[in-house]
Amino acid sequence: MIWCIQRAVTVRKSQTGRSAGLRPAAGFTLIELLAVIGVIMVLVGGGALALAGRGGDGAALASAQNVISGLVGATRAQAALHQTNARLIVYATIPPGTNADAGKYLRSLQVVRQDTLANGTTVWVASGDPVALPTPICVVPPAPVPTNHLNTGVAWNNNAATGPVSTLTVLAAFNYRGQSAAVATQFFGRTGQNGRILYLEFSPDGTVVSNPTNNPPTKIALTTAVLSGTAPPRFNNASTVRGLFVRKTGSISLVDVATGF
Repeated sequence: MIWCIQRAVTVRKSQTGRSAGLRPAAGFTLIELLAVIGVIMVLVGGGALALAGRGGDGAALASAQNVISGLVGATRAQAALHQTNARLIVYATIPPGTNADAGKYLRSLQVVRQDTLANGTTVWVASGDPVALPTPICVVPPAPVPTNHLNTGVAWNNNAATGPVSTLTVLAAFNYRGQSAAVATQFFGRTGQNGRILYLEFSPDGTVVSNPTNNPPTKIALTTAVLSGTAPPRFNNASTVRGLFVRKTGSISLVDVATGF
């Protein structure tokens, strides 16, 4: 970086003519600029990976945090754009229950908004397709985290106020339509079904309306897990947690450590 500054000063002096004794210096070449940018990107990328954690799980956790942040913003935008309530929903039908999909449990999310049909009926309508979190990341459910969601030897802080748990609202049965004109309902790609969800809801003015009356920030916690095709995921490290706070106003604060909740 010092070399870059010195070179820029040399070029500036040669252009202004105030250092006539110096040999005119050429400007930066494209290769030089690309080299400097490359070094900066390597340093930034290395720092981000270090902050994210060790190995692929840490990078996946940081990526999932960004995915959730983007989905929260998209949900709020849908509410404002269509002047209706909108929800970010998380697949929460616990396997191996009826119609439960272990691959989607706590890992698949969908943005939906309210819509009024021509006959006056109010329905929920999908906005885009469901989004899956990077493997092996899951949304941590509200406290208490079930013991069959924890790997052997793992203990979880189930304090709803300070622990790394989500405070999303739980709904036992929910479905939506693929589009306003559709007649059949669906649930994460399965026609005619409904299921349990966790959700965050925004009103048309962009404020959160799915929290209790005292309006604490909604917490969305994410963690790594050992995944199964037929059973609930088993969270494998109570310290490997990231997530975010969504305040009543809709503003987002990222949380990068388990103790930050």
